Amino acid sequence: MINIIISGNFAFLNHLTIIPALACLDDECYPGWLKTFVRRKHLAFHHNPNENSGKSFLSFRNAVDLVLFALVTSLSVPVVSNLLQISGKHQAMNASFHSLRLVNTYGAFGSVGEKRYEAIISVSNDGRNWTEIEFPCKPGSIQRRPCFCAPYHYRLDWNIWFIGFKPHQSMLQRRENWLFRLIQKILTDEEESSRPWMAL
Repeated sequence: MINIIISGNFAFLNHLTIIPALACLDDECYPGWLKTFVRRKHLAFHHNPNENSGKSFLSFRNAVDLVLFALVTSLSVPVVSNLLQISGKHQAMNASFHSLRLVNTYGAFGSVGEKRYEAIISVSNDGRNWTEIEFPCKPGSIQRRPCFCAPYHYRLDWNIWFIGFKPHQSMLQRRENWLFRLIQKILTDEEESSRPWMAL
């Protein structure tokens, strides 16, 4: 998680994941100075000589919590309706339902295909014997162990994954047409390098 935060790829999602996960750790996992600091703050709050101010703060905090809870609940009604498809319409992914965009839907993986089609790039000198090009982190030979790619992101290997989505021809002609430039670079690049076409 820390590696991804440093790299800047969806860092806010990793912050949101780490913060609640800290509550799952046993207190003994935290350093002594942190436990002492939290304990002092806790005792100072609950042994405040001015009890009225403490009760007033708690009442105010509870009121704010209730208002926020009511706001999020009311804004979540169309989101839940969309999730359950109550209106009979297809579920909308990555959609906003209010002008403030406080409660929305997130659908990076809103649908999962029943089959996975893996795009394979092969080269041949005679048109009969073909050799598959192995990418560092793209699924390939079953004899090779999976790669470890953190924190570096193998974008080329990752992008090829989308070519397998249906409809394949439509994907190649539109968003994934970079594959044709890749193949051209493989065939025409004459630089003295084992993988010159990787520098796209």
